[in-house]
Amino acid sequence: MHEPSGPHLVLPVDSVAPIRDGVLDVYLPDSPPPSACVLLVHGLYPAKPEVMPRDSNFYHDYASHLARRGVVAGVVDHELTDGFLYPEALRTVSAAVEQLRSRPEVDGSAIGLWFFSGGGPLAYPFLADPQPWLRCVELTYPVLPGPGTPGWPDPEHAIRGVATVPTRITLVENEIPDFVGGQADFLAQASTVGAPLEVLTVAGAGHGFDAMIDTPDTRAAVEAGLDWMVAQLRRAV
Repeated sequence: MHEPSGPHLVLPVDSVAPIRDGVLDVYLPDSPPPSACVLLVHGLYPAKPEVMPRDSNFYHDYASHLARRGVVAGVVDHELTDGFLYPEALRTVSAAVEQLRSRPEVDGSAIGLWFFSGGGPLAYPFLADPQPWLRCVELTYPVLPGPGTPGWPDPEHAIRGVATVPTRITLVENEIPDFVGGQADFLAQASTVGAPLEVLTVAGAGHGFDAMIDTPDTRAAVEAGLDWMVAQLRRAV
């Protein structure tokens, strides 16, 4: 395994060494197995990054925090490191979920999915057809496509899943302009149908705040996201 590199999460962590399992890095808690599990799903890279997501301090730190809170965390490298390969990335992420569920340390009936940035569209298929093992979904400054994306569920179908799958979105006040419309449309549709969507907007922060802006507010936002995910999974088991 490569030593993690790149920017750290703003919230300091007691690091956990992962197990490399194919396309996955798996972070195990100290608690007795089996444990609920979270798969961290990275965003879009227009070209191959110098540091792959699971070799980054950013995802290493997020996964270590989750393991220290008593759940298994997985980090997967998928095809969005090579551009707009969403169908291919969805297949890889779906396979990674099943790979995690089959591990003896994991309670395969209690899985959370956490999508970041350009990984947001990958949440739609899981929400549009939620499986019994999907206990919660979290999205951090996500790209949220509108209706009519070829070969992809419309937002209204994904929002139906929000009615049964606890879902949380972390937004930022100073978002990339191209992302704002899709986020606003998704929230408006969720409000129209009464979907119980939990939303946090981090004031004064921009895209990628959790690795770039170290303030009490950004640390609190990261902590809140971690605590919410773990609370949902503990409620589920």
